[in-house]
Amino acid sequence: MAKGVSTDERVSVSQVMDRIPVGRFHRRLLAICGSAWAFDGMEVIIISFTLPVLISAWGLTGLAAGLLGSASLMGMILGNWAWGRYADEHGRIDAFQWTVLTYSLFAGLTALATGFYSGFALRFLTGVGLGGALAVDTSYLSEHLPTDRRGRYLVYLDAFWPLGNVFAVGLAWLFLSALSTGGTVGVPLLGEVAGWRLLFASAAFPALLVFVIRSQLRETPYYLAQKGDVEGANDRIREIAEENDEEFTPISANSVEIGEPPSYSRLFETDLRKRTVMIALAWFAVNFGYYGVFIWLPQTVGAAGVVESVTVAGATIDSLYVYFLLIGLVQFPGYFSAAYLVEKIGRKPTLGSYLVLSGLFTFVFAASMPDVSLFGAGLSGFWPFFGGLLAASFFTLGAWGAIYAYTPELFPTEVRATGNGFAGGVGKIGAVIGPILAGALVETGYLWALLPLAVAFVLGGLLVLAFGRETMGEPLF
Repeated sequence: MAKGVSTDERVSVSQVMDRIPVGRFHRRLLAICGSAWAFDGMEVIIISFTLPVLISAWGLTGLAAGLLGSASLMGMILGNWAWGRYADEHGRIDAFQWTVLTYSLFAGLTALATGFYSGFALRFLTGVGLGGALAVDTSYLSEHLPTDRRGRYLVYLDAFWPLGNVFAVGLAWLFLSALSTGGTVGVPLLGEVAGWRLLFASAAFPALLVFVIRSQLRETPYYLAQKGDVEGANDRIREIAEENDEEFTPISANSVEIGEPPSYSRLFETDLRKRTVMIALAWFAVNFGYYGVFIWLPQTVGAAGVVESVTVAGATIDSLYVYFLLIGLVQFPGYFSAAYLVEKIGRKPTLGSYLVLSGLFTFVFAASMPDVSLFGAGLSGFWPFFGGLLAASFFTLGAWGAIYAYTPELFPTEVRATGNGFAGGVGKIGAVIGPILAGALVETGYLWALLPLAVAFVLGGLLVLAFGRETMGEPLF
């Protein structure tokens, strides 16, 4: 028994974890979880670059293109709900491995698609893994962090997402532009291969991360204690304390309450119902707005008339890739500002205000499109468009960071992954509807296509500010 702990003292997991300051273990854990997160972001956004090519190659209608672009998002609904529940029943680490393997495998197999139906099926199955990884990754990381740094580190986790977007931009440029001649790339032994197939094949490499997860990560002490494995929880806490060169304090058996088997009905019991509905609708808003804007962003930027070839280090590059790189880079300060504010002013005001500002700046760049004269020529042109787009990207990704910090703190351990998965699944319903609605409305003009997305952001922010519950400084329960 550790020094200073009496036999009748109730020492909980949260108390012990709060006694271990952030150190070497937490930074290593963030790097591994963040890598999975970055690959998630890469897999999701790749379709934005391949969709125009596939429309031409497969002769897709506008509806078919919208469905194909949303296929992985549809799969993410199932993945969020199913894998979140699985993680609460069978463990976070088991679910983490399988979700990463699932999205990597089916992303790579998409290279073999022969048309709309096979492409849709493979993108859907990729999404099942992606949705599960998002639900499990946040639950896993949150259950290893002290209360005073949990919000900040969960925002840091989401800050790996634009890194994945940058990977996607780089791979898309490599296979669709730099190495491509007439849309194909010469490959030894295989001959000429369509660039988009090589792009998807390269997206299978995150499967290698499974070996890192299996060798480096263990189950969370919260989950082990909730399942009644006090010895296992203490072993895990001892490992964390030793890696951080801190003194180990064990949890006491009398502090552990074995929870009921996870159930979706638990999310709607009296003590959780209000927060479940609030956070699920906030997830719907951020997904509806973000994916509605970003799935169609290459076409939107093209329609703004700002795409042309530029010369960088002697190489001619389609400026679309440059714009996407800048849009991705501006997301990092968006995350870091949110990481600071969730610990300074709280999760609720940060998330609510960032959502509202996301909506306002989405409206600004929509109103400055060439086919819009809402405010006259003064609000039209490159700088209002591009400035509004960068600001919208800044605040939207900051809102993503804040919502990932906020959500796991709203649910108890026995349904934390289930709650994460449920809210994320509701969000992905919005993610499916957003791009389809934007695609359907774009023929009437970009303002009308983007206006519902801007309104959703604002309404989601107001909902959080009105009905959210602040969790800053509260231990996990």
